[in-house]
Amino acid sequence: MLKIIISIIMVTFIWGYLWVPMKIRLNYMPPFLFTALRLLIGAIPLFIVQAVRKTKLFPKKADWGKLIIMSTLMCLGYYGLSTFVMQFVSSGLSSVLVYTMPIIISVPAHYFLNERLTAKKTTGFVIGAIGLFIIIGPQIKHLSFDRTVLGEGLIVLAAFFWACA
Repeated sequence: MLKIIISIIMVTFIWGYLWVPMKIRLNYMPPFLFTALRLLIGAIPLFIVQAVRKTKLFPKKADWGKLIIMSTLMCLGYYGLSTFVMQFVSSGLSSVLVYTMPIIISVPAHYFLNERLTAKKTTGFVIGAIGLFIIIGPQIKHLSFDRTVLGEGLIVLAAFFWACA
């Protein structure tokens, strides 16, 4: 059990911290180029593993449509948009807001995946939504609709694209 807890803590810190180098990198590279290079660097080892295992490198023709939709939602909608938005929003706030994805997915999962919204899930959904409004609330309360508020909305939109994928 201790190994599991330590693993969860490590993953949380690593995923949370990765937003900082991404923000720093935006000082030297446009966001969509950075995203494209990031995904390409991640894809190369996967192709190598597939080649070593002698598995097919490309999917069946019947799967291409679904893969294009999924890739557009994830690569452009989530990765691209979340990287773009970090120009306007702090890396810490970006990471918190993009991980609203479980809140966003809970309602569609109820209707499309037959994952019923139990009392516990609904309570978690409400608490998460309240937390989201607490984070974004100060800008809305003072009507300071600037690039930061736009960025916060777009990062939640990126989380929505992630949930759709």
